[in-house]
Amino acid sequence: EQTNALGKILTRANDQLEMINRMLQATQIGVGELRVTKQVVNLNELLAGVRSNYNYPTGKEIRFHWEYSPDLPFVRTDGDKVKHILQNIIANAVKFTPVGSITISVRHIPRLGVIEFTVSDTGVGIPKAMLSVIFEMFRQVDGSVRREFEGVGLGLYIVKQLTELLEGKVEVDSEEGKGSTFTITIPVKMAIDDCARYT
Repeated sequence: EQTNALGKILTRANDQLEMINRMLQATQIGVGELRVTKQVVNLNELLAGVRSNYNYPTGKEIRFHWEYSPDLPFVRTDGDKVKHILQNIIANAVKFTPVGSITISVRHIPRLGVIEFTVSDTGVGIPKAMLSVIFEMFRQVDGSVRREFEGVGLGLYIVKQLTELLEGKVEVDSEEGKGSTFTITIPVKMAIDDCARYT
């Protein structure tokens, strides 16, 4: 009982923290304060950090599946912004998945020079009429029908803005009642020389 209670407290606290962080990020984007700072990023360590946020109960019957190689390369990119993108996409998937599963897949595509992140859920899905506007600021999917999924409508806006800042792209495929899949593709450069410093 204590574990369940603590899990609920952590979930609510993180919901509030995510809302505050999203508002701060949106403000920075709006005034043009965000800059890309590329550094050597160990993708496996970055993903381990993101993954650790979901080692506690979410208060929902959700299973997480993490699919990526343990040998992802060291790359040059803005690790903080990549992490924010993933956190926002996964948080959105958790929000709109009352029960089911969320799968996070990551792969490096050397011939294209990109890292591809895919987040798929078995949640409520998005009406096709809304797909063209879900990345707009303060836009929520049919709030009158989905009042149980309250929010401020900033998560996907931030995802799109940060992805474009990194010269990447975000795509969504969704079917109402069956879930959604978000795919983020970000160009990166290999950091082979720098990798040696970490070994």
